[in-house]
Amino acid sequence: MTKGKILQAAINQYSLYSYHGATMRKIAQEVGIKPASIYFFYKNKESLFLDAFQKLLKDHLNQMKEILEDVHDEPILSIFEALLKGTVDYHKKHEAETNVYISLVTSPPKEIHQTLLEHIQTFDKWMTHSLLELIRRDKPEIDEAHSQKLIKQFSVILDGVFWEIKLYNDQELKQQIDEALYIMRVLMGGNEK
Repeated sequence: MTKGKILQAAINQYSLYSYHGATMRKIAQEVGIKPASIYFFYKNKESLFLDAFQKLLKDHLNQMKEILEDVHDEPILSIFEALLKGTVDYHKKHEAETNVYISLVTSPPKEIHQTLLEHIQTFDKWMTHSLLELIRRDKPEIDEAHSQKLIKQFSVILDGVFWEIKLYNDQELKQQIDEALYIMRVLMGGNEK
């Protein structure tokens, strides 16, 4: 489908050249169409990139939901591990999308700022709701306030691992995940060894 190819090319070009360097001409060349053909789908560059960014954010959220669905019946620490590893695997396999995501978070274009904020709030709400239910299931002795705090702490840890994806090699990332899981075990009142 041409529209899907245009969106992927927009993400690729943004990853390489940022917003101003990613021209309609370069996007069209990557897709193998004339620049004017893009205007059949999008009225301007801003609307194209807004749609591309929204697709990128939606794909990321759907991937996290899929990871959680796959391990839903596992113990909570295994779920934390799957989310950490799944985040790393997804972003390592989707380098252009990861570059764009990092760029959007560190310096969002004003046109995408509200969309990005809404995505992060949706993501946080989904994760809190999902993990709260699973913590209650596995650790009924942990009250809701403590459970909410654990989820926020996990989110901070997950964000930290995410920011290391572009810096560390696979072995170093594995060590970071091991350390993150150790921290979660301790926070949940588990054995420190």
